[in-house]
Amino acid sequence: MRTIGLEGVRLRRRHRTTVTHPAAVKAPDPIGRDFTAAMVNTKYVGDITYLPVSGAKPLYLATVIDPSSRQLAGWAVADHMRTELVIDALAAAQRTRGSLTGA
Repeated sequence: MRTIGLEGVRLRRRHRTTVTHPAAVKAPDPIGRDFTAAMVNTKYVGDITYLPVSGAKPLYLATVIDPSSRQLAGWAVADHMRTELVIDALAAAQRTRGSLTGA
């Protein structure tokens, strides 16, 4: 497609989910942007994804992934993007993996 100049069309507008305050203190980065792990269950990374729903309030999907095995360790869905969403995803990862101790 690139060689003949074709591009995909985005039909939906992008949603801005995070608006940071200029004076806000940035959160620490304990993993140093290193998304690899030598052993399973030693490091977990996560993400929150916006899920548009036709005719309804959007949903948010929070995931917890083990970068060593690249497997999904836990997830949660909610209609808000508050701390409880991430806590629920971490609790699901804890149930799946047995413990998050040491990670």
